[in-house]
Amino acid sequence: MKLDSKYFDKIRVKPAAEKRAAEQVPQCDWPDCPRPGRHKAPMGRGHEGKFYNYCPAHVQEYNKSYNYFAGMKDDEMAEVQKNARLGDRPTWKLGQNAPFNASGVRRKATQMRDDPFGVNAAGVRTAGRHPSGRALRATELKALQTLGLEDSATADEVKTRYKTLVKRLHPDANGGSRANEDTLKAVIQAYDHLRASGFC
Repeated sequence: MKLDSKYFDKIRVKPAAEKRAAEQVPQCDWPDCPRPGRHKAPMGRGHEGKFYNYCPAHVQEYNKSYNYFAGMKDDEMAEVQKNARLGDRPTWKLGQNAPFNASGVRRKATQMRDDPFGVNAAGVRTAGRHPSGRALRATELKALQTLGLEDSATADEVKTRYKTLVKRLHPDANGGSRANEDTLKAVIQAYDHLRASGFC
């Protein structure tokens, strides 16, 4: 093996670097201990993220006597242990926290009542959605169009419109004429569909 290789010189630890590394190690924090403190030990509750620097002998002694819960009551200790098991996240029993769950399903943005930042653009309605928040199916939209109503119509408006159209299109009101028979059938079918789907 060549000892004067350029690669060997780069990886060799020089005595000066060893000395500098030894000087950077802090002294042991144990009272009256002159040895270097290479091992970190936690300072304890209330000092999270802070450490003592101890030599190997004193870090072992410190670890044997260390008690995070020293000075705490039993119920406080149980609470800290419970929170640590859960990762310090809020929890609740099944069935509680109901305002955040609408019948077991998370509320959608369109069903939100409180909108302090105007995310849902108050007063602006999404197309194909009834003012009550109910999504309208294509067949329901088509039935409303057959009755000559918009998708924002209420159940009472649908009933009123249906009665008006039946009176106007019925053969008895037109002197026995059957010219509007197909239109009348379409109106009756549209109303029956809306009633069967729970719209009115």
